[in-house]
Amino acid sequence: MNDQEQPTMAPEIPEIRLTLLAEPSSVVLARELVRYALTNWGYRGEIVHDSMLVMSEIVTNAVAAAKGSRLRLRCALQDQAPLLECWDPAPALPIARDSSATDENGRGLAIIAAYAKEAGIRPSATGEGKIVWALMPI
Repeated sequence: MNDQEQPTMAPEIPEIRLTLLAEPSSVVLARELVRYALTNWGYRGEIVHDSMLVMSEIVTNAVAAAKGSRLRLRCALQDQAPLLECWDPAPALPIARDSSATDENGRGLAIIAAYAKEAGIRPSATGEGKIVWALMPI
């Protein structure tokens, strides 16, 4: 997902990519990327909303891990299901934490797990950073 990586999907499968700075304001842009892509691909309602929420949690974690760096987002379809990805250059992996109801943060990975069909982290093909991804249910 960084500049050196090639798209992995066949050209006929829709995908949208966007590079952003790892800043809190980029979370809004990430949500809009997902909304734009999915509505243009014919998705409506809950799947769009849930996918926007999941991408915002993925990007929020990336912003915390790599503040000020570039992030690369990808929204694609895998077997007709939305696939959400975010590459960041930080080597550290996100860690699930136990959070109380009054904590202001720390629930991102739990939210992703609750909404996604599958989710995970993989190293970048170039060895720099990681890609956090979620495959949404349809």
